Formats: sequence, structure tokens, C-alpha cells
Amino acid sequence: MKSILFKISSIILFCLLTTEAIAGSLNYTVYGIQRHAGQGLESFCFNNGSYLSTCNNTNPAYVSYNYGSGTIDNLNNNWDGGNITIGGTSYGSSYRYIKITGYWQHPGTAGQTSTVYFAGRNDDGLIVNINNTAVISDWAQQGPTYWNSNGSFTGVGGQWYAINIDWYEWTGYANLDLHYRIDGNNALNTTSGWLDINSDHLSTTITLTPQSVISNSQTTEFNTYRNKSVSGNQIYMTQTGDGNALNILQDGDDNLIIGTDLTSNATINGDSNTIDLDQIGNDNVLGIDVSGSSNNISVYQNEDQRAKVNVTGNSNTLDLDQSHLSNSGEHYMSVIVNGNSNTVDVDQTETGNKKLFLDIDSSNNVTVDQKGTGNHYAEITLTDSHTVDVTQDGSGDHNATINLSGNTTTLNLTQDSSTSQNYYIQQNCVTAGGCGTTTVTQN
Repeated sequence: MKSILFKISSIILFCLLTTEAIAGSLNYTVYGIQRHAGQGLESFCFNNGSYLSTCNNTNPAYVSYNYGSGTIDNLNNNWDGGNITIGGTSYGSSYRYIKITGYWQHPGTAGQTSTVYFAGRNDDGLIVNINNTAVISDWAQQGPTYWNSNGSFTGVGGQWYAINIDWYEWTGYANLDLHYRIDGNNALNTTSGWLDINSDHLSTTITLTPQSVISNSQTTEFNTYRNKSVSGNQIYMTQTGDGNALNILQDGDDNLIIGTDLTSNATINGDSNTIDLDQIGNDNVLGIDVSGSSNNISVYQNEDQRAKVNVTGNSNTLDLDQSHLSNSGEHYMSVIVNGNSNTVDVDQTETGNKKLFLDIDSSNNVTVDQKGTGNHYAEITLTDSHTVDVTQDGSGDHNATINLSGNTTTLNLTQDSSTSQNYYIQQNCVTAGGCGTTTVTQN
């Protein structure tokens, strides 16, 4: 079982992507320099007396010559008084600046957030940036002591992050020796417990693969309700009022309750209504628009089904079920909710592929269960504060795309499958104090 816990805070855009990398080395380029840091050397991470957190100074001053480039397979180099030698190539002993780039893999437990502590024995200057975060900024002329420099980075174990390292040597001893530890102890008064950074956690390139896609406008609204055409019973209705009870049962194949613009109306306006819609059989289509508050809406479809539900209002309860008992066909459901304090429970179960698109505004409670055999896909868009539980369980591929924005949202995503499990989470937080917690569990 793999669980991942994210605490989203400040104003950020968070994208979790699966990554593929071939571990082994980082890229480097060696330059000659004309001045050391105290006399004005500007590296990619240093400009006009201040450090640049994003390493975007691409025209360093006082760099006189490009001596060569290649790959470096470790960050633990003690050249001391000898020549600066990388991969068997000597680049001299003084007046050198090295730019190192590539990707570093967080060494913590896979899928879990943890803090890595870094400590450097550097002579002379060292700057380390990981994922555009300043980890070490020690751009000075100095001798090699334990520890000249130190810093930390918090990330997810097993994930790859862009790393940029700037190092320079003026004269005398030369050391580029960076160590790490993940035991929670940032003990700088000892060398015990510090680990070498070797090739296992370095890579020159990675492939970022966003997972869980359908799009192209959700394959044109899932081929416009999977080509709507029906030949059975058709219901067009408009109901206005409060406290009404509506029960509709369609038993058989190719039945239609039409709304949400397919193109006639199945519209209910009012408060405290009880709406129970059942379609039993193959290839049925449901489209319904509900406007009002404190309504109880129950929908049940079995076999090869497609449904779209649009609700505007507050304190509504939606219980939406699709169950497929034969060995062919699939479920499709699209749900849009605009309002506060709504409770939404969506179940897609039994055999067949399942596709769900859920778009909810304001503050609501949401539970989604996709269970049974077949491929599962859920795309969920949430604005403002929500409590959301999503479970994908059963054989077949599981894919989830979750877009979060606004204030605090608590999201729990569980995927349990013997085949492929992928998710893509994006959060745009607009609250300085934090935007909630996301927990992902894959079994």
C-alpha cells in the first residue's frame, strides 16, 4: 500500500505527475573565471550582490572561457590541493566555475512527504537550488570545513525534482562535497549519519507524464451522451413548486428522460422536493435540471447507462447510482452542482467501464465510489471548501484527474487495482493560510 499526504499551503499551483528517469549522472560545464565572489563573480544564481532563487541569470559576468562539459555521477568530490578532475578529465586547480544541472530523486520513503537535510564541505562557493527552491546559498571564498553550508528540502519520496548547482574555486584547496540525511536529524556538529549523494539519485533527464486524461472537451461530452438516440419511452417534464414527491420508473430498454440540453426539458424548480428516478434496462438516457434547496434527489440506472444531472441550490442531497450486471457496455455520468452544503454520493458499480465527470462549486460533501470490473475514470473539479472521498476499486485500469481551487478542501483518493493506477492532481490555492489536505492511497 502506498499513501501520499500533501499539505497545500500559501499560493501555489500543485501538479503531481508520474516521472520516468534513468538514474546515473548530472550535466556539468566548466568555465574559467576572472574574479572570485567577493570581487564580483556573478554565477547563474548570483547577481549584483544578491542570490537569485530561480537561477535565471544566464549571462554570468567574469566568466572567461568554457573549458568543457560532460556528466558527473556524484556530488562528493574532494580534490583538495590537486586538479579539479571529473570523469577522468582534468580542468586545472584554480579559477574555475562549474555549473551542474539535471534531476535529483527524493530519497525518502516512496510516496511519503519528508524533509531531506543537506550539508556541504565546499571550497570555495556553493549554491544549490532544488525545484526552484534555494537550499544552500554559500557564495564565498573559504577553506574546506565541515560544514561550510547547510539547508533542507521537503518533497515526496521517489519523486524527481530539477536541481541546479553552482560551484567555484579561486585558489588553494578545491572541494565540492555535498551530503544528505533523512533521519530528521540536522546535526551539523558531527559527520556521523551523513550520506554521500551518488548516482542512484541523479539523472540528466526525466520524462514528466501527466496521467489520467480524456479531454477534447471530454471527448465531446462523451460522444454526446454516447449518441443519445433512443426508441423506447420518452419523458419530457417541467415541475415547479415546493414539497412535492416525484417517482418515475422506466423498465426496459432505450428509455429517455431528457433535460440538460439534449434539447427539451426535464426541469424541477422548488424546495424540499423528493425526486426518485429509476431506469432499469439497457441503453437508457437521463438528463435532469434541478433548481432549489433542501431537495432529495435519487437516481438509479442499471446496465449500459448514461446520465447528466445539473443542480443549483443549497442543502440538497443527491444519491446517484449506476449498476451494470451484464458483461458488456459501460456507465457514463456527468454531475454539475452549484451551491452550498450539498451532499453528493455517486456510485458506479459492478461490471463494465465507468466514466464520471463531477464539477462542484462552493462548499459541499462528496463521496464517489467506482467499483467492480472494468476501467474506471473520474474527473472531479472542485471550487472552494469541500470534503471529498473518492474510491476506485476492482480490476481494470484506474485513472483520476482532480482539479482543486479556492479555499480549504479535504480530499481522500484511494485506488485499488492489480493493473494500472494513475492520478493527476492540480490545486490552485488562493488562501494564504493553506488550502487543505490531500491523501492518496494506492494498494
